Amino acid sequence: MEKIDKNFIKPFIEGTLNTLKVQCKIDSTPEKPFIKGSDPAKENSMVVDIAGVIGVTSTSFIGNFTLCFPEALFLTLMGNMVGETFTEMNEDVESGAGELLNIIYGTVKTVLNSQGYSLQRAIPTVVRGKNIHTRHLGAAQVFVLPFQTPAGIFHIEISTENTA
Repeated sequence: MEKIDKNFIKPFIEGTLNTLKVQCKIDSTPEKPFIKGSDPAKENSMVVDIAGVIGVTSTSFIGNFTLCFPEALFLTLMGNMVGETFTEMNEDVESGAGELLNIIYGTVKTVLNSQGYSLQRAIPTVVRGKNIHTRHLGAAQVFVLPFQTPAGIFHIEISTENTA
């Protein structure tokens, strides 16, 4: 596995942990990261029914940050976030994926920009379906960071390519 720059990845992990704890009232534990495509069995066990995707742009690289959830876990998170019970996806619930992604990315951007990364503003996109597969454009490796919660497993994916 290619070495992950811990100073770059750490804000994504901390932003995710903090956002879910504060906004969704749930504790998460990061698991061992891996490169997408290196462990098909593990990837196949990680169901994605809703994903928020945001383009990460800097003066020296471009990439993507994707927040991926199975439906049942996502409905639990949204229920915790707004104090209601959700049993199925709809547009209102779906918009929560973009909101969580915005909050996490805001934290990441603040930390990384203080380290000189110059991340630009970005608008998230939400994709929903049954057991969807995420793809990242370009040749960059995609780092997958799984998280365990009492309600199930979700993960984030990060890919970047140098442009300088």
